[in-house]
Amino acid sequence: MRLEKMTLVVLMLTSAGLGFAQEVPRTTVLTNGTVIDATGQPPIENATVIIQGNRITEVRRTPYTRSHADENTRILDLKGAYILPGLWNNHSHLADLLPDPKGMLDDEPLLRATIRAGRNAMDALKGGFTSLRMTGERDFVDVAWKQAFDAGVFVGPRIVPSGNPISVGGDSDWLVTSVSGPAEVREAVRNNVSHGAEIIKIIASSMNSQEIFAAIDEAHKQGVPITAHSSGETARIAVEHGVDGIEHGNYLTDRTIQLMVQNNVFLDPTIVCNLSAEYIAEREQLIKEAGFDDPDDVVEGRILVAYADERSPEMAHRARVVLNKAFEAGVKIITGSDSNPIDEIGMLEIEQLVFSGISEMGAIMAATRNSAEMVGMLDDLGTVEAGKLADLIVVEKNPLENISNLRTLSMVIKDGKLVNLTEDEGQTSFWKLYFLE
Repeated sequence: MRLEKMTLVVLMLTSAGLGFAQEVPRTTVLTNGTVIDATGQPPIENATVIIQGNRITEVRRTPYTRSHADENTRILDLKGAYILPGLWNNHSHLADLLPDPKGMLDDEPLLRATIRAGRNAMDALKGGFTSLRMTGERDFVDVAWKQAFDAGVFVGPRIVPSGNPISVGGDSDWLVTSVSGPAEVREAVRNNVSHGAEIIKIIASSMNSQEIFAAIDEAHKQGVPITAHSSGETARIAVEHGVDGIEHGNYLTDRTIQLMVQNNVFLDPTIVCNLSAEYIAEREQLIKEAGFDDPDDVVEGRILVAYADERSPEMAHRARVVLNKAFEAGVKIITGSDSNPIDEIGMLEIEQLVFSGISEMGAIMAATRNSAEMVGMLDDLGTVEAGKLADLIVVEKNPLENISNLRTLSMVIKDGKLVNLTEDEGQTSFWKLYFLE
């Protein structure tokens, strides 16, 4: 066994054997805020959210009375700020780089990829992404980081790991497991689940109908959802066979869209990866008009990433048309960035839904409620309601007025605990480490 893999196994075993320290239950009160609960209902003004331990116990429509507090109550006066569920990024590759201008992925040692994956995830949490759904990661690095975060070794987001995507034909590589025939497809699904995968991703465009069915059937037998990288005819086949989600879906037909509505199949359009030069310029102008003059390295980096995925005007327009058709028909949209870093590109994906024609509330629900439902976690996450786990964000300006106001992030709460948003002195930005000279 290579040294890097041995080290990763040690990380997995160490984190799996640890647990959060026992803490005295503490009440946290967020008061004088406006709750956008992501259920689709109107905002609740002058509201109070009460958190006991790691769960929301009450959402009041009145400010909190301090006289009710005891010594174990922490009261946070939001002064009119907005409370939302924590955000999700549903198409995450923690260690991938697109583009890779420094050639880091060429024969990259596993340890270096693992470190970058963890940094990416922890930055995402500080950016308001309290949950990440994976759609492909090498060597089960996503499982290792999930275990580390769950155990409290590091503070990071919730992770729904996938392991490698499963494809048919060609050679397996650091990202994709390539197999042949329905029997091997089933075995690959079982292998991913046995290593800790909680969702399966298939490259359906590489599979025939029998192989697609085998993957979906086996994933459901294993008790995990499955999503398919697919479009056009393969998307229709996957939907008819019972897939839970479609990734990208740039060429979905009207018939497939209707089948998705009937079968409650989710669409992760990764629309931020399907932009023409015109749409990239439009995006940057809209963000600037909203008052966000971001640092030069952020703007330069996200434009670099956008042009690595640049589409022709015709393809970009087609992706936008399909997205709006699906949304208007009632397909449940979720948000996924595909590219990295997860925080900035994930935020761009949410904004891009609105820039492409989706309502602000639709985009917020895509990044919260729908995302939790897709992986079967809606009972615990995705909305601001009593009984839910306290994964929340606070923003200073109303995102229903301008979706880019999600960038006015002032507070992140994960599992009832405040996340330290302070940038560590001396830490190099993700952009400069991996994208910019």
